[in-house]
Amino acid sequence: MNRQKQYRGAAAALAVLVLAAVLFFVGGSWLEKRSQKPETRTELPQETAETMEVDGVTYRRRTDLTTILVMGIDHDSEVEAEGSYQGGQADFQRLIVIDSKDKTVRQLKIDRDTMAEVTVLGMLGNPVGTTQMQISLAHGFGDGKEESCGYARDAVSRLLQGENIDFYLAMSLDGISVLNDLAGGVTVTLEDDFSAADPAMTKGATLTLQGNQAEIFVRRRMDIGEGTNEARMVRQEEYLAQLSAQLESRVQQDQQFTAQVYDALQPYLVTDLAKGQLVNEVWAAKDDTVEPAIALEGEHKVAEDGFTEFYPTEASIQKAVLTLFWEPVEE
Repeated sequence: MNRQKQYRGAAAALAVLVLAAVLFFVGGSWLEKRSQKPETRTELPQETAETMEVDGVTYRRRTDLTTILVMGIDHDSEVEAEGSYQGGQADFQRLIVIDSKDKTVRQLKIDRDTMAEVTVLGMLGNPVGTTQMQISLAHGFGDGKEESCGYARDAVSRLLQGENIDFYLAMSLDGISVLNDLAGGVTVTLEDDFSAADPAMTKGATLTLQGNQAEIFVRRRMDIGEGTNEARMVRQEEYLAQLSAQLESRVQQDQQFTAQVYDALQPYLVTDLAKGQLVNEVWAAKDDTVEPAIALEGEHKVAEDGFTEFYPTEASIQKAVLTLFWEPVEE
């Protein structure tokens, strides 16, 4: 598989993150009334819940959890995958853990370069085992849709010591412009010159981004300012904060806006989430607490082929698993 990074995935990452904020973060317990799934570990009564001891501390598995893997894919929605190796890389991944008991949403940021056990396919497109590679590549195997999302979900589950992931939601790059326009456009003051991509986007101009301008603003890098990814990330955070605020305001005011977002982005999404329950429960639970996202700790290395690899520590993985899925047992 081609391991070349495709930086356009950054725009899709932002779009998916904001979509998750609208659909999940604002309504953390929308799955309280979902159809019950048989034999799930998260539905055990507290007195019989699974426990384990780590470093002398006893932990109990949290109950009433729902986990959702949110992904931004570097593959345009209109491009059909060919064969079993063109699914597109999941350059953005975030695990959302919804605790309907505590009315809390916890999040794990997953570095796209995290080295993990990824399912690989044989000549006929069938799984033949796993091998260690960047976790973003897991989605590249498969059909670019449900099959690819399944491989990505499996890779994250393996990384997190086999913890269950209930659902996935993936969004392709070209949804960012649609999402931007649904929010009414985002107003920014340009600190760099983008006029090579759009004549209206000159340095110092204050304008409301429309359509493709949003993608240019959050994606463009090499010919903008100092040309670094760090500078681009500052722009992305600025854009994300404003876009999130506008979308969340709309959700608070209008129950049907969530459905409008879902419908408008449907061509760009691959998910196993049902829409009907989602819309009703997001509105009903829009005041749940969202905790700051956590991230794994580890070391970035440059491999012999020149690409970056991130090796998380086992202690960091254990800590994340305990934070997301377990709670200390009170004496």
